[in-house]
Amino acid sequence: MIPLETKRLILRPFAISDAESMFRNWASDPDVLRFMPYDLCATIEDTHKRITAWMPYYKETAPNSALLAIVLKDHNEVIGTIDYAETDKEARSVEVGYQIGKMWWGCGYATEALQAVIEHCFATVKLNRIWASYDPRNPASGKVLQKAGMLYEGTLRQCKVSRGELVDRVRYAILAEDWARAKEIAYNQSYPQ
Repeated sequence: MIPLETKRLILRPFAISDAESMFRNWASDPDVLRFMPYDLCATIEDTHKRITAWMPYYKETAPNSALLAIVLKDHNEVIGTIDYAETDKEARSVEVGYQIGKMWWGCGYATEALQAVIEHCFATVKLNRIWASYDPRNPASGKVLQKAGMLYEGTLRQCKVSRGELVDRVRYAILAEDWARAKEIAYNQSYPQ
């Protein structure tokens, strides 16, 4: 059921035509990509190549993987990206990641997009586990995960190399049963018997 729609956002597959917005809004911004394992895009052509390189993987592994543009409904502007990628087919587990342009930080868009992806993954794709990890020097990313209902699982010490430096990763996850329980509690609070 993609595209996904929230109150303020549309989450849809990327198109090559999104390269200019992606470049302008986050792919060329060192603040946005500071904790990401890949380099900035120096040109719109670099951004175009990145989108083109991503697309085959997500098409081959759909519906257990998706790369989605985060689009503001009011302005039809691509402000970020959110993806989920299969990490264990048998366990029905995916890793989720997201990036939002700096102009839209602190507005709740990342949490809103993540909540929509979590619902889609559990309700439609019937996955069992969604997890994410972030660099502990980026606590705002952890707050997004918490607000979306994900639970802290631990810190993996010096488990990755990012820009030539060993870094820790903080891991959060949510299970289908956690999500179903939270939905039931929210429903019961909204409609007490």
